[in-house]
Amino acid sequence: MLGMLIWLPGLNCLSAPNHYEDLANPPKFASAPLKRRNPALAISVEMVEQRLREKQEIILVDVRKGSEFERFRIPGSIHIPLFAVKTKPFLKPKPLVLINEGYSYHQLEQECVRLRESGFKAWILNGGLYYWRQEGMPFTGDAFAMKGLNRMPPRVLFREKDYENWLIINVSPSTRSRSRSLIPQLISVPYGGKEKEFITALNRMIGQHQAHYRCISVLICSENGEQYYKVEKTLRKTAFGNAFFLRGGMEAYEKYLTLQAMIKQGTHTKTLRRCTGCP
Repeated sequence: MLGMLIWLPGLNCLSAPNHYEDLANPPKFASAPLKRRNPALAISVEMVEQRLREKQEIILVDVRKGSEFERFRIPGSIHIPLFAVKTKPFLKPKPLVLINEGYSYHQLEQECVRLRESGFKAWILNGGLYYWRQEGMPFTGDAFAMKGLNRMPPRVLFREKDYENWLIINVSPSTRSRSRSLIPQLISVPYGGKEKEFITALNRMIGQHQAHYRCISVLICSENGEQYYKVEKTLRKTAFGNAFFLRGGMEAYEKYLTLQAMIKQGTHTKTLRRCTGCP
């Protein structure tokens, strides 16, 4: 008789093949040449608000999943999946703004370029729905669901980390060398409860980053995904209260990378072997 064993991340139910050690340390997933974000594609919340206030023609296109759009959205916005925007000819002569949560830019940038090449007048809302909400702009829908807008999933960081505009801050008391190898541009600014010292150090890092890049975005992480509440409370007192936070911290990101490596190697699939109690 054969028993079916299913591999699950974090469980040691299977004896690991020798190459698992390499999969848990996937260097080719860790870093890549940083890409420059095109600021000409972005439009600020303030500019959109001004155009709406002045009754200028502008279409807000929410490209998230339909279920997420139903939960909360900007009043007057319309829902169209990102891949389908180019199939809507009625949008072509009108200025349109592509909108998502705010932390995912890679896919929006690629599609925005294609839309412009096809004759659309397209922009990307800088900071997305999260910045819109932080600026006190009108929202409709489930207010409780909006609270997770600034929590970036590890899978999104995998795409976004290659943009040089991201300032990625680790607030843990100490940063593992493992975390630095996964994200070489990771900067350590420990949060020890001393708000003034933390804000001073953070502002210094932000100032240095702003000197080189436009439209910077701040991502806060910790080794295990803790400390976020206190850090978020402190950041509200600064000019950069619009920071995003890595869901689950660096540990969750490392697990995601390892799983992707295993999927690529084909080692995540179901495995059959003889039960130890079978004759």
